[in-house]
Amino acid sequence: MRTDDLSRRSVLQVFVAGGSAALLAGCGASGQSPAAPPSGSGTATESISITDQRGKTLTFAKPVTSVVTIPMPAASLLVAVDGGADHLSAMHNASWVAMRDGVMGTMFPRTLELPHDVATQDFTPNVETVRSLNPDVVVQWSDSQLVDPLENAGLTVLGLKNTGTQEDVDAWVAMFAAMLGKPERATEIKARSDKELAEIKSAAAGRGSAGPSILYFNRFTGGLKVAAANTYNDFYIKLVGGSNPATGKDPLPGAGMVGLDVEQVLRWDPEVILLGNFDQAMPQDIYSDPVWRNVSAVRSRRVYKVPLGAYRWDPPGQESPLMWLWLSDIAFPQARSGLRGKVTEYFKFLYNHEPTAAELDKILWITGNSGSADYQQFNAG
Repeated sequence: MRTDDLSRRSVLQVFVAGGSAALLAGCGASGQSPAAPPSGSGTATESISITDQRGKTLTFAKPVTSVVTIPMPAASLLVAVDGGADHLSAMHNASWVAMRDGVMGTMFPRTLELPHDVATQDFTPNVETVRSLNPDVVVQWSDSQLVDPLENAGLTVLGLKNTGTQEDVDAWVAMFAAMLGKPERATEIKARSDKELAEIKSAAAGRGSAGPSILYFNRFTGGLKVAAANTYNDFYIKLVGGSNPATGKDPLPGAGMVGLDVEQVLRWDPEVILLGNFDQAMPQDIYSDPVWRNVSAVRSRRVYKVPLGAYRWDPPGQESPLMWLWLSDIAFPQARSGLRGKVTEYFKFLYNHEPTAAELDKILWITGNSGSADYQQFNAG
């Protein structure tokens, strides 16, 4: 997951021919999200114009039916907005791995059959592979060195920025909904997200004490990386009432996912550790390593693998409200969490799929997190 400078505010305009224009301008990680576009018909008789996050306007004669996605969250987000995988043509390998290891591949088996060699790990496009698919549009990060090779090959590119804010999610949803001819879907998704955000903020404000210090590892095996300034992870740690040592009194220099050594973590002594889904590290890997034994989070068994739903819950995406709820219950444990019911509700809404008890256990890493404190709150029954 890439994170650009938080000070760069993304602006999105969606125009539907014959209708009014909607301006979406965000306010950063404060949670003040842009307004969703107005409902519209987006039928095949209308042209659709979208101004992407580079400021470039794209026009489609009709709703798109073939989309190649390169940014990692884009593939599952497109499926959620579209209500199915029929219009997804190819994706980044990391997106495909998340679908394989999560539940998206079970819900939509077709996704596992799609090409996933359209870009390198650093998002450099494999232009000939993409061009051979002849997509209506390619979704790509907006950096010119990533976009130019595709446009020079005659491909239409929708450029995305990721400034580590909830604004980005709202903007991506609005653009995808518009180009698919389903602008009302963006309104529905944003309304639910805004409701959950307001409730989480209210709950955090109503607590009489500060939450724990929470450190998120984007990478644990093969070199440590944690979420520093201008990251979505820092946003939701603070949203639920916790604090992030990497942006606290002894902050890491730089922004995004920043490398560090064990000694720095020992100095911070975080009370909770989150292990992301971009490597295979599990809580037991930390519990069994004597290097970590004196860290507060290890002594109190408060190390947790972040859930993996239709996509990873670590970065911003359509399931981010579920991440906020999960983390709130991690920071402030309940006797019985209501998260399983909320996941079921969201999956019905996003994917028209009711997850089984086994799928919920898989999403929440019930087995992998079973040795961590208070995780029984997420168990079935």
